[in-house]
Amino acid sequence: METSTKLAKAVARTVLDHPFFATLLLRMPLREDREVKTAATDGRQIRYNPAFIDRLSVNQTVFVLAHLVMHVAHFHPLRRNARHPGRFNKAGDFAINGILKEAGLSLLPGAPYHKSFDNLAAEQIYERLPKGAGDGDGRDGDNDIDSDQDPGGCGGFEDAKDEHGKPLSRADRQRQEAELTVAIQQAAQAARAQGKLPGSLARLVDELVHPILDWREILRSFVDHAARDDYSWRHPNRRHIADGIYLPSFRSEGLQPLVLAIDTSGSIRQSELNQFQAELNDILLSYPSTVNVVYCDSEISATEIITPEQYPVRLKAVGCGGTDLRPPFDWARQNVPEAGCLIYLTDLKGDSPEIDPGIPTLWISTTDERDLPETQRPGFGHIAWLK
Repeated sequence: METSTKLAKAVARTVLDHPFFATLLLRMPLREDREVKTAATDGRQIRYNPAFIDRLSVNQTVFVLAHLVMHVAHFHPLRRNARHPGRFNKAGDFAINGILKEAGLSLLPGAPYHKSFDNLAAEQIYERLPKGAGDGDGRDGDNDIDSDQDPGGCGGFEDAKDEHGKPLSRADRQRQEAELTVAIQQAAQAARAQGKLPGSLARLVDELVHPILDWREILRSFVDHAARDDYSWRHPNRRHIADGIYLPSFRSEGLQPLVLAIDTSGSIRQSELNQFQAELNDILLSYPSTVNVVYCDSEISATEIITPEQYPVRLKAVGCGGTDLRPPFDWARQNVPEAGCLIYLTDLKGDSPEIDPGIPTLWISTTDERDLPETQRPGFGHIAWLK
């Protein structure tokens, strides 16, 4: 059977049997690309190697198409950040293959799946995969995981790019996320109307409306949005100047000075500090910045300035008094007026400023969300729950 005929049959079968996947699939053109090992998507199109498709049955091709669609529906091309491409691809496979299995699709032989990863996001699974590991059961080694864009062998994803093949600006990424959210909701409506919306897909749509994000992903997104990266006409893209074409180049000015406030009232354990600093240091590799650390219980007990040349950032528990969340904001206003954002690791059991201080703020709370009354939550900024 010719590749084009097989793909046409697979698309038709997807439309008839899996309207959710079909609605999203029909938004993306299919392109032949012999440079791709298997098949891949950047969220805008699907590229496939005909030799790979030729080895599959029609049903297996349906799985591959649905698999690529689910990478897009989980925003994987938009969410890799600084994570390793191969390892994040494998984590993404584990995150979606259980959903595809529940939807009645047969996985390709050797496709990454393990029940312990059900209902986990790719970001959470990524942290659980040891470097170089991740075969079919998530435990034994795949030596090529960190060098292969599709270590799972059933279709991978690439970072989303703009029309010039450049990394997306913050505004473009937000626009694509918004467009995709609408498309996913429309796909769910189409599937629900036919009585063909599996519970796992219904949960996916519900989480888009009421997102439950891991604190690490919230922290990464917060820092990413605080970084000043966009296209600049002041620095034309040199690749096209010789042809007399002037296009803007993508430039990142990095992150403005960051203020890191640490609650040292005795409620923050060193293990929590270690967990937080590991994630922060990983992020700072992508967004080098001067970090102004402020240790505070009922008052500021210590401060230090850490430049990119002094990384990694190391945090320590000092002080053991009461909790007052206001002093770090006063300190930042006086000492770092150009601060790009303030991140506060705290149990939130203290007075916070009554008026928004005007600096983007992320509270990383060590107190469980269920144990913190609404009246005790700050009136500004975003809260992520350290779990």
